[in-house]
Amino acid sequence: MTDNLQNFSAALPDEVTFTWKAPGNQFGDSSYLDITINSDSTIDGQYDAWCIDSDRSLIGATKGKVFSSYEELPPELIGPGNIEKPENLDSLNWIINQGFVGTELLGENGDNLGTITYGDIQRAIWSILDDVNITLGLGNFSEERAQRIAELALTQGDGFVPGFGQKLAVIITPDETDDGVFNPDKQFIIAEVELSKLGNFVFEDTDADGIQDAGEEGIAGVTVNLLSDVDGDGEIEANEIIDTTTTDANGEYHFTVVAGDYKVQFEQPEGFSEVSPSQQGGNPEVDSDGLISDVVNLAPGEEDLSIDAGFFNNIEPAGLGDFVFEDSNGNGIQDTGESGVDGVLVKLQNPDGSAVTDGDGNPITTTTAADGSYSFTGLTPGEYKVMFVAPDGFVFTTANAGGDDTVDSDANPSNGMTQTVTLESGDFNDTLDAGLIQPAGLGDFVFEDSNGNGIQDAGESGVDGVLVKLQNPDGSAVTDGDGNPITTTTAADGSYSFTGLTPGEYKVMFVAPDGFVFT
Repeated sequence: MTDNLQNFSAALPDEVTFTWKAPGNQFGDSSYLDITINSDSTIDGQYDAWCIDSDRSLIGATKGKVFSSYEELPPELIGPGNIEKPENLDSLNWIINQGFVGTELLGENGDNLGTITYGDIQRAIWSILDDVNITLGLGNFSEERAQRIAELALTQGDGFVPGFGQKLAVIITPDETDDGVFNPDKQFIIAEVELSKLGNFVFEDTDADGIQDAGEEGIAGVTVNLLSDVDGDGEIEANEIIDTTTTDANGEYHFTVVAGDYKVQFEQPEGFSEVSPSQQGGNPEVDSDGLISDVVNLAPGEEDLSIDAGFFNNIEPAGLGDFVFEDSNGNGIQDTGESGVDGVLVKLQNPDGSAVTDGDGNPITTTTAADGSYSFTGLTPGEYKVMFVAPDGFVFTTANAGGDDTVDSDANPSNGMTQTVTLESGDFNDTLDAGLIQPAGLGDFVFEDSNGNGIQDAGESGVDGVLVKLQNPDGSAVTDGDGNPITTTTAADGSYSFTGLTPGEYKVMFVAPDGFVFT
């Protein structure tokens, strides 16, 4: 038999109540028995089942003590009339995980021995555990097939341990009087209980927010302990360790367990001074659960990969800021002699453009000093943007001109928003600037040149509703912040204008209305 595996036994209930039917053809695969456990326990459900002893009755059995086939069994369960060969329980587990029933079985020489029945499986189980020759209730079985299965189990199943998604042989021993004494005349039952899985990830929480963000890597080699209520006092305590593993190269871990209640305990890895805050963000799949998780209840076959832990080093606050300047020559660069602008409103934003707020939920803002400088300090490391609000009489200059981020303007001319910057622990980003210019404008008059001399003569009236397009020097359309071409139409007196323009070079294109050509 394999070594004792506590995570296959510690969370099992002490006893259950059950009902049974034979043969086992009501649910699942065909088996010797079908049993239904219904006792408000972690393994309540319907299971394919088998018998261990060939010469005992199940009649009247409805209550039993529960054991894993991989734990050290009480001596009263071992020996003649009980489990005569406990050393073969791993081979029993191998049998119930092969999906034999209904498949063809080949003999040692490759000859076809026919289709395997539940009777063949039960007879093989008796053979490897009980060593008797009874055939009661086996239905259509073949001794040759049964012995071939037993032979394969003893050779290929030696040392077998089931994994997640496979079945664990859970032993139920009748105790009808509930006095802790096993009924010597009742049959021991094997229930096929599907194993469960618990995991998943230990990560470096770079921004200390307790959430697994994109780019935050796993931590390898972290010790992870599985806890269960070993002493049966109804509480799972930090010293009740039943299994230990370490995270792999990707920071992942898992435990294969029988259904039940567990906690996961993480040991703080070397090189990390702090534990991430627990259960942040409302999504258990990507949060951190602290050094010891809450109780996790697993049903048979359930997989819970939401138990994670984040760690980080002590984080120093970060900051950002720099300068708002009047770009006198409109080149988008902070040239010598260009002065700062006092009193400009600056807003701290998240990457999605929403406001960063303080502890009271108020947006965090500041205004520039007399020299045009501003700063935000005491920030949690992470990603930020800045939004500048142009004062009356100004618009933003060209952004990101010249290739030097320390002296350019970072404000998008259409909305004053900068690019996203990432702040690590202790960083101060002093490159987020905004250049302001006094806007320019152009316009005048579309008139009907009655005498065709190309001159606005006295008495020649304006033309209403003429489409006018603002163009770049190359003839392409000048667009607004949303990418739409900037156009206007003449007023009733023929006048038009474009205002609030960034200083630079422009053209205007007029579209002649129906019935007119240009003079």
